[in-house]
Amino acid sequence: MAKGRKNSCPTNIRNWGIFIQDKSAVSETWVRIKGLEELTRSTDSDTEDGSAATDLWEEPYVSKRSGSLTLSGKPKVDAATGAVDPGQQMLDDYATSGVCDDDATLKIVDPYGTAIVGDFIVTGSEVSSDEDEDTKNWDLEQVGDVDTLPYVQMSSISLKDGNSDVTTLSIAVGATAKIITIVFNPTNASNQRFRISSSNKRVASVGNITDDSFTVNPVSAGTSKITVTTVNGAKTATLTVTVTDS
Repeated sequence: MAKGRKNSCPTNIRNWGIFIQDKSAVSETWVRIKGLEELTRSTDSDTEDGSAATDLWEEPYVSKRSGSLTLSGKPKVDAATGAVDPGQQMLDDYATSGVCDDDATLKIVDPYGTAIVGDFIVTGSEVSSDEDEDTKNWDLEQVGDVDTLPYVQMSSISLKDGNSDVTTLSIAVGATAKIITIVFNPTNASNQRFRISSSNKRVASVGNITDDSFTVNPVSAGTSKITVTTVNGAKTATLTVTVTDS
């Protein structure tokens, strides 16, 4: 995770995945925290004799380790409903919780799929403003050690239209964009990042790309092939789109 990064230096995490566990769910559910841009992590250690591990001439026998995080990004609000992004809302709820031992469990995944899981106390959240935009910050204290999750390779991907597997699609000019879901195999593959392209954007374009879906937008009559390629293992799935006159 950000190997070689100096202690307390911010890391750009726009291509990372930061997830918070929804402990109210019956089964283990992870909610992605959207809008995050930077993570600052600080790690402090004490030596066996109680001195700081960075003190000159002291023996570096670490007996205690603690850490803190600051997450920064843009406030995310649904334009249609005015609802705060669920992940950001959960961080805010933990920041104002008065319950003892009410720790947030976070999963932090870097662009290569390396992931750690740990418990954190959300000590505060605030919004700062300048002339151009608002920035939101959350301060967290690490509880215990974090665990590095085993790396799971991607074996294949497929595409679905609703609940049905799909490799071809017919759609008319002027029709509502079609939502296509990407299915990763295995579902817990560590690196689920992907690239997506259309062989003829004048016929069908791609939009509204999320972590596991995209929309096909009909532009004009013709045929186009949409290709989804995973970053890990270059696994591909293709969708041949035929756009007809309305």
